Amino acid sequence: MLVIKWTKKLRTGLVGELVLIFILSLAATLVTVSLTAHFLKGSALFYPAQTDAERIMNYREKVGNPLAAWLDTRASKAAIPHQLEQELRATFPLDYDKSFRAAEEVVVSVVNGQGELLQANSQVVIVRSGETLPGGKALLSTADYSPAPEAGGFVIGNPEKEQVYNIVFFAPKEGISISYNNSSGTKLQETRKLGNGLYLVAVSTFTYTENPVSLLGIVVFLLLFYLGVRGRIRYMRTLKRGTHTLYATDFEARIPLKYNNELTTMAAALNDMAEQIAASRSKEKDFLLNISHDLRTPLTSIMGFLSLLKEKSYDSEPEKERYIEVLEERTGYLKKLIDEFFEISQLKWKPAVMNKSRVNMQELLRQVVVGYHPQSRDRRIETVLLLPDQSVHVEIDADLFVRVLENLLSNAFKYSRPDTELIIRLREPVAENRRHIPLRLELWSTPAQTMGSVELHRLFDRFYKGDSSRTGEGAGLGLSIAAEIIRLHGGKLDARIEGERLGMIIELFMAY
Repeated sequence: MLVIKWTKKLRTGLVGELVLIFILSLAATLVTVSLTAHFLKGSALFYPAQTDAERIMNYREKVGNPLAAWLDTRASKAAIPHQLEQELRATFPLDYDKSFRAAEEVVVSVVNGQGELLQANSQVVIVRSGETLPGGKALLSTADYSPAPEAGGFVIGNPEKEQVYNIVFFAPKEGISISYNNSSGTKLQETRKLGNGLYLVAVSTFTYTENPVSLLGIVVFLLLFYLGVRGRIRYMRTLKRGTHTLYATDFEARIPLKYNNELTTMAAALNDMAEQIAASRSKEKDFLLNISHDLRTPLTSIMGFLSLLKEKSYDSEPEKERYIEVLEERTGYLKKLIDEFFEISQLKWKPAVMNKSRVNMQELLRQVVVGYHPQSRDRRIETVLLLPDQSVHVEIDADLFVRVLENLLSNAFKYSRPDTELIIRLREPVAENRRHIPLRLELWSTPAQTMGSVELHRLFDRFYKGDSSRTGEGAGLGLSIAAEIIRLHGGKLDARIEGERLGMIIELFMAY
């Protein structure tokens, strides 16, 4: 289990972890099988591998010597095959229901000099190699044996169960021989000459396949592999439950991070998504609350003055005219708020349709700045326009971009300290890479009040009104609208402070 926990710390990915668990499980299985084989060696459940000399010795002890003693007592019948048949079956019974893997099972047959099978110690069907049993089961090819049997060898099968026991009889040749086949079995064959051209052939099969241990290895491997992947499977279920929990808790819950693979990355992505959705919902809630508040204030004022006019609670016509002027002012302010709400909603949620055209930025800036000469004179703020000598053309929606400039200039003149400069600088585009050229427009002003880092960070939030930038009346949507328009153009609007100066930085990216 320590090894499984160790895999959690690796940066191998899910596939790499599964491969590693597979390899470790396989290695542990091999060690387990080896140790089990060592302790079970010689037991009834385990047939150890033997050398040929050990197999021959084992054969002589269990089969060869008893067979020789049996033949010595029946020398007179040895030359007459049919007289041996009943005694062969009685003395050396062959049970086909067994696996025919134990050394006690032996096929004893009588063949003639041509290799023809005459009698055997069990009811068998006699067919040649390559033929089929009566039931249609094909016999194994002689290529399955090493060394290959000579031509004319016989295969013994059970006609009742349509089984073949892979017993190959070679052409009669006295002595003991050993052959092997692909089913992990060893066949030891002894041929004895009886007389009259007849031979007694005894075939004994020994296994050297550790079947019980192999089965144990499969079980151990599957168990270890399951233990290794069980945690990953459970974590997949956790991810599934976690997605439902996110929805059920309005994206307040979080999925625990575990492991270090693609599943962890997915969980982290879901958590990030939940945080963004929760933050977005919180902003939308604040948006609705601020709309309600900002609309209620002028409406309350309008309703109050309308009530005064309806009740004729005024002393003179000039006072009545003053009430009407206030109503017009409050109504105009209310219309401005509604227009801003509508504009930010259009920019934020409705698919943008921009009418882009090729615009000369120097000319556009001159036209917009000229319109703010009265504010510049009244606030005693000198406007400095720094433009490159070479014309700069860019594809923009001129109407929307003018809206951005108006919002920035209005804020600058409204909240800047008197007797200061408003510097508007258009920097000449310089290629930073082979794909885009940044267009940079800077507006530097001196705020009447010092702005902190928190205010700077929240400057473009909707409805945020900092002391130095958004005091007084207004919904506080001007900079938010400007930032959204620049975003739709594929650029960004940023704010920074250098000393006492506040800079509004616009960056647009043009194709190279």
